[in-house]
Parts: sequence; C-alpha cells; structure tokens
Amino acid sequence: MDYAGELVHQMTMVTCPACGSPHCSLQTTAYKTGVAIGGILGDVVAASFNGATIAGIVSRRLPTTVTGAIVGAIIGFAWGAVVGRAGGTDSDDHVLGMYQCRECGFEFKT
Repeated sequence: MDYAGELVHQMTMVTCPACGSPHCSLQTTAYKTGVAIGGILGDVVAASFNGATIAGIVSRRLPTTVTGAIVGAIIGFAWGAVVGRAGGTDSDDHVLGMYQCRECGFEFKT
C-alpha cells in the first residue's frame, strides 16, 4: 500500500479486538495479486498486439518483431500493473477489508 493510503487507514484508528492495540494495518492481498496478474496480462497483450508498431518507432536496426515484443512487453507490464493496482486497492478497501494487528498478529474484519 502506498504512503497516502496507509495514512488514511491509520487515521481511522482501527483497534484490535483481541488485544486492543491501535497498531493495525489493512492487508494488501488483492493489491499484490492485482499488480501481479495485471502486469502479466498487460505484458502478454502488449507484446503480442503492439510489438511490431512499437518496434517501428523505436528502432529500425533490430528485427522489428523482437524489439517490438520486448518494448511492448515492458510498456504492457507497467500499464497492466497500474490497472491491477487500482482494482486491487479498491478490493482491499471496500470488499475484503481485512486488518492485521501489528502487536499480536490477529487478523480481523471491521
């Protein structure tokens, strides 16, 4: 989770039902999964569909399919990871809502 998101969740002051500690953080399971899956899917889609187009713009010396596939994969992974991150963050915040106490390790849902 990014710094701003962590601050927002700390400001809500969620306390652990087991030990009463205010040191609880939102788990980022969907966030991490969204980044991984989005990055891989974006990688595959961009490398296969946009490879030759990107290669023609970037370099004319290397074979266009190889260069395009590599550059397309890099751009696609970044794009997919950003989209997956947004979906995963929303899922963590609004659907899953699982917190973990940093003192005792207890996992709970608010």
